[in-house]
Amino acid sequence: MSKSTHKSFVEKLTGAIERNNSLLCLGLDPDPHKFPGFFPQAVDAEALLAWGRALIEQTADLVCCYKPNFAFYEQYGPAGLEALRQTIAAVPAGIPVLLDAKRGDIDSTAAAYARAAFEVWGADAITLSPYLGRDSVTPFLAYPGKMVFVLGYTSNPSASAVQEFGDGSQYLFEHIARQGQSWGSAAQVGFVVGATQPEALARFRALAPERWLLAPGVGAQGGNLTTALRAGLDRQGSGLIVPVSRGVIYATNPREAAQSLREEINQGRSAVPAPGQNGLPQHLHDLILQLYDVGCVQFGRFTLASGVQSPLYIDLRRLTGSPSLLRLAAHAYADLLQPLTFDRLAAVPYAALTIGTAVALAANCSLIYPRKEAKAHGTGQMIEGVYRAGEKVAVIEDLITSGGSILKAIETLESAGLIVADVLVLIDREQSGAKNLAEAGYHLHVVLHLSDILGVLHGAGRISAEQAALVERYLDEQRHPRS
Repeated sequence: MSKSTHKSFVEKLTGAIERNNSLLCLGLDPDPHKFPGFFPQAVDAEALLAWGRALIEQTADLVCCYKPNFAFYEQYGPAGLEALRQTIAAVPAGIPVLLDAKRGDIDSTAAAYARAAFEVWGADAITLSPYLGRDSVTPFLAYPGKMVFVLGYTSNPSASAVQEFGDGSQYLFEHIARQGQSWGSAAQVGFVVGATQPEALARFRALAPERWLLAPGVGAQGGNLTTALRAGLDRQGSGLIVPVSRGVIYATNPREAAQSLREEINQGRSAVPAPGQNGLPQHLHDLILQLYDVGCVQFGRFTLASGVQSPLYIDLRRLTGSPSLLRLAAHAYADLLQPLTFDRLAAVPYAALTIGTAVALAANCSLIYPRKEAKAHGTGQMIEGVYRAGEKVAVIEDLITSGGSILKAIETLESAGLIVADVLVLIDREQSGAKNLAEAGYHLHVVLHLSDILGVLHGAGRISAEQAALVERYLDEQRHPRS
């Protein structure tokens, strides 16, 4: 069948996803050495082509993409490469081909690799190594409509030894996620993130919410499908390509195996709480559920410091009991900080001191904090840490109700000549805090609103509709007290 030269990789991909109701990508990895029963004794171009064409014919209405692995064809020399070219040509025009080649070299060599991938082999996309930086990627993006998938966090067992390299504030794979997005648009650059690494997959989705992710590792490599879907789906419940090779291509009945896997993926998608609910990405849904599970958000009857009775109690000091949750929260703050201009962070005492330290590590920023009272010994200073008058400070607090403690901390900071414009909180109780800060001239940035928390917890079955309604009524009364 002739392949269309007019549709881009993304257009073909989204069309196939919708038409075939599938996120399944079939990997074409001819391996007669491990699976001799599927090939004749004499493996030549004709045999490899017949093998690939049979798989395509059996699965073309079940997949969103085909991913031939260059190495498995290259091992047979010219015959194998000719089989690769003809196999790609046999893919129906409406289904994209992603060539798994993991190229990465200087710009002149990369340009030659790009010509081979797109002009000779006829692929729509290719996997690349990011180690040489932008220069090694740009030549591939010179082809309109083509796409690259940059290796972000691979599925092999020793990946962490290299890809988690860093000083604690940022891992190498996170740097790749940020840098890679600057190399091209969401229709040009996606990422490869192994399904065997769900935390890295969730982190990529948080850092690159609009990018396509290719998540190998489901099946033979041990990646859990449901976990990968929870971590990698975007706000529309898509954005994730699930490649599978051995589980289908060496099955007794490849069509039946592909059909079963497609249904399993679709069932997994439906079981994952809708990422678009309340406009929240999946990693914030997970953050909410974990905050509830460790007791940071509790429901019942509580007396607040003001003496007011509340059906809800939020205690973010409990974050310290879960290092992984504290890190997740710190990264959520760090994401809010990215577009802001500031010289230092300032944590409001005392609940935000632990959070502020974690955020400073995640964002690689200097931290200071204003004291509630002057020390009666030593320097007697009101602000701890290193700073200079005239510097711009972003203020970190755990949550906001009326904003009184934040405004008091800002007063201390500004009295020392520091400049404050932005305040960041993990949770906004949606009472008078945002309004009070705005009236004072400060901009509030919020990770989670209380209404988001209620919606997610109710949707996940953690709280009943009655509990959610009770808190909503309480909040309404706090916003509009009776005279």
